[in-house]
Amino acid sequence: MKLTRVTFTGIDKWTDLQRLSSLSQKYPYAEFGLLVSKDWKENGPRFPDPAIIWEIAKCWSHQPIPLSCHLCGHLAMQAAHGDFSFVESLTAKELFSIFERIQLNVKADDLFDVLRRLPDTGKEIIVQMKSTAICEKFLQGGSPKGISYLLDASGGRGIDTTIEILNAPGIHVGYAGGIGPENIEEKLRFLLDYPTDDEFWIDMETRVRTEDKFDLDKVEQVLIVCDSIIKNYQ
Repeated sequence: MKLTRVTFTGIDKWTDLQRLSSLSQKYPYAEFGLLVSKDWKENGPRFPDPAIIWEIAKCWSHQPIPLSCHLCGHLAMQAAHGDFSFVESLTAKELFSIFERIQLNVKADDLFDVLRRLPDTGKEIIVQMKSTAICEKFLQGGSPKGISYLLDASGGRGIDTTIEILNAPGIHVGYAGGIGPENIEEKLRFLLDYPTDDEFWIDMETRVRTEDKFDLDKVEQVLIVCDSIIKNYQ
């Protein structure tokens, strides 16, 4: 398979944005995710004040950084129903454009009919799926235009789960579940060695945090390993 992105989710108030920008320049396939929730004050340090988007935008204006917006709770449900208005007001509509991809962290198996009606927003929309089986069941009814799927049985908890490949030619698929510096080589080689030309990305969250702070040292460790592996597959 072919790797498109390595996503690190969980930018927070402690993140050194200048270093983030430098890593982005050095590793252009790295994508950085921001968890966004209406209840960010109650949800802990992984959910920063949306005002941080203004600071990220300052860096982005000088050096664009691949960014994804990961919607949770009420915002994810609203977006699943095709309504992004509150998200735009929360992040400021003029800044919302800095996100290349929008991820909906929802219980997808309860929302099949709703998700099949997702409108084409012009952005890549990622729907989180708990298992390959659930995603395969959803895809039996077809895939809306512009939709990708993140397979994540861990749900951001950092639990190392066995990767099951989704057989869905032509669909962009992400794999997550306890990926981090300790096992990135094993996980990435497994995916790259899988005998198809399908495109995929990997996403990690908990295992690139230290004391629940986004840890750019761990991010860089992962990227160094990825870079070495990718060069051998070119």
